[in-house]
Amino acid sequence: MQKIKQVHYSVSVDSIAGHTFKVTQSIIEPSESELIIKLPAWIPGSYMIRDFAKNIVSINAYDDQQNDLELQKLDKQTWKVKAGSGNIYIESIIYAFDLSVRSAYICDEYAFFNGTSVFFEVEGYQGECTVDVTIPAEQLSKWSIATAMQESHSTTETKHFTAENYTTLIDHPLIMGELDITCFTVKGVQFEFILTGSHQADTDRICSDLPKICEHHLDLFEHAVPITRYLFITLLCHTGFGGLEHNSSTVLQYARNQLPTKNQKHKMPDGYRAFLSLCSHELFHTWHVKRNKPAEFIQLDLSKETYSEQLWIYEGFTSYIDDLSLLRCKLIDESSYFEMLGQNLTRLNRNPGNRKQTVTESSFDAWTRFYQQDASAANNIVSYYAKGAEIALCLDLLIRKHSHHRYSMFDLLKLLWRDFGAINKGTQNNSIQQILKLELNLDLDAFLEQALYSTSPLPTQSLLAEFGVNMLFRARKDAADKGGKAADETLLTAFGATFEAAPTGVNIQQVLEGTPAFSAGLQVKDNLVAIEQWQVNKDTVRTILDNYSASASVKLAVFRDGKLKIFEMPIESAAKDTIYLNTIDPEKQRLWLE
Repeated sequence: MQKIKQVHYSVSVDSIAGHTFKVTQSIIEPSESELIIKLPAWIPGSYMIRDFAKNIVSINAYDDQQNDLELQKLDKQTWKVKAGSGNIYIESIIYAFDLSVRSAYICDEYAFFNGTSVFFEVEGYQGECTVDVTIPAEQLSKWSIATAMQESHSTTETKHFTAENYTTLIDHPLIMGELDITCFTVKGVQFEFILTGSHQADTDRICSDLPKICEHHLDLFEHAVPITRYLFITLLCHTGFGGLEHNSSTVLQYARNQLPTKNQKHKMPDGYRAFLSLCSHELFHTWHVKRNKPAEFIQLDLSKETYSEQLWIYEGFTSYIDDLSLLRCKLIDESSYFEMLGQNLTRLNRNPGNRKQTVTESSFDAWTRFYQQDASAANNIVSYYAKGAEIALCLDLLIRKHSHHRYSMFDLLKLLWRDFGAINKGTQNNSIQQILKLELNLDLDAFLEQALYSTSPLPTQSLLAEFGVNMLFRARKDAADKGGKAADETLLTAFGATFEAAPTGVNIQQVLEGTPAFSAGLQVKDNLVAIEQWQVNKDTVRTILDNYSASASVKLAVFRDGKLKIFEMPIESAAKDTIYLNTIDPEKQRLWLE
């Protein structure tokens, strides 16, 4: 183990216009003649190699006498530094212009970073890390600092923080800027809801609704509270969506115009409903990902991929609970919940990849497939979020059914926490099966074998029917139809390609297998300009197609890579690929949505 007294970091904004941080790392009293420093290649919770070191603009090392020290680069993210006289100082300039929850970003309103983007790990050092963060002098009157990291002391412009070790250090994102902070307390836990920059959101309403979700999750785990303070750090933007979990905080990215305003007090806009679900999802990860986790994730190597087939448990179960918790908190009614569930099932049902890739394969290959999707993704992969959520729904109904309503998914989650997360023990691939058998006396191995290791359809429709809910299918009503609701009028014909407006015609964005567009030979980036003799735009493609009867065919005029091509496309009836739910037996339904 590297013998070092302490590692300290000083962070400041080097240039707002240049979007750069300056980070000075002080390695106090190293005992070895050389040491290794490295930056992570990925951030926990986002399973893709990000190569954060690519954002290093410059790096140099020096000693107490300001003498330069030899700094040898060993690979894309690792350096060897030779010690000189006394302490070692590593000074780096880091580019920060990735507006996302996973990296670092600087603009005129705020500066945000995850530790994985700015803090070098000293190999072998497992001791305490301290951090100073300084607000730019010109922003002192307007900017403040927020992080869940333990604050030790502060001055007017600099705050000082302490982390138990490097792993803890990089699990505390930090933001400084024009922050709108609202605090509330639930069951002894202090929560802070933070919005960046200017906005028109009704924060009073948000901070009236959020505590209900917090209370729901705290109650679910029977007051097993691994936190005393928790931050919802929300990066507002024009368009965008995302969330990343941390031990005592989450970073959210959300469109500012999708949050509720004061003139919407008695409405639940779809955008706000989705935001509450996102908050629920990320907070739930406090137990179920940050502490309950696959055995492979107990000791992470952030220099390379860490594989697990269990992501369906962690993202899938959470994706089932996030929407359901809104209903259980009475933030939405059953009709609204059924709409959300119907939309989720529709998205999965429309995806041909659902019939090619298993959910465990999706989990294992997240690094190269789910997180690196291309034009073929919808045809070839399945989301472990969406498929995992459908498995969780079926599990919930099966547990209730076979235990004669004594147990539910919530009992499974409590036992998972007790047997694993609460004692820092990682789950195995068969841990769910074992808990069901040994703790709940339920043998659901056959269902799980099929659900996890095959692409066979799940018994979702029949299980919902047993709980008084009809799962119905219809054609979509238009290109923007996400499902979840009945529709009086639907499209008559199928197309099978998504598209966006172009200066002339439309540009093809995606082509699904087994559809007329696929049969015709359309491909991504084609510029469709006419159907038969009719010029098209984004509003007329579907109406033109609906004027033709099934079993006919039409000619498509397409520009592909600067060449005009004519394709013949068969006309087929619109597929009934859109799902909505309704209640057929309220008494049976209550046995599920209690």
